[in-house]
Amino acid sequence: MPKVLIVDPSLCTGCRTCELICSIKNEGVANPTLARIRVIADKYQGVRVPMICQQCRDAPCMCVCPSGALFRDETLDIVRRNEDRCIVCRSCVTACPFGAMGVDPVGKKVFKCELCEGDPECVRFCEDKALRYEEPDVLVMKKKREAFGSLSALFEKYASREGIVHMAT
Repeated sequence: MPKVLIVDPSLCTGCRTCELICSIKNEGVANPTLARIRVIADKYQGVRVPMICQQCRDAPCMCVCPSGALFRDETLDIVRRNEDRCIVCRSCVTACPFGAMGVDPVGKKVFKCELCEGDPECVRFCEDKALRYEEPDVLVMKKKREAFGSLSALFEKYASREGIVHMAT
């Protein structure tokens, strides 16, 4: 099963290293405006969220592309772009609900994350581990553990409030 790029905003410090690495890997220059990942920051709330292509199953970008330049690569289960077919109409950029598509005004081309052929550089250089590339099953198990921990804590809180003694087995 293909891996997925996972973002943990609680670990992101907003260093933007991922943007620089991405632009160097894909464009050969350290220019965050050419990165396929964008760190969105709300300085008032102190929140930083790396925004990435979600590789949507029913991708709006693919649906609106008039030239058929966007297609699903079943091997990595990602949406790819055929540069030769792209007419740079920017319909995909407008259709993406995550703002994950970009346009290079100098090179006159549309770009998006293609997971560095299955080895995302942004993950490798994220020192805070806010980005991970894992099997979806790993993510599901982590979420189940978190949910169980929350449920267990809630039960303990309720039990202690009601005077119920928890018996360890």
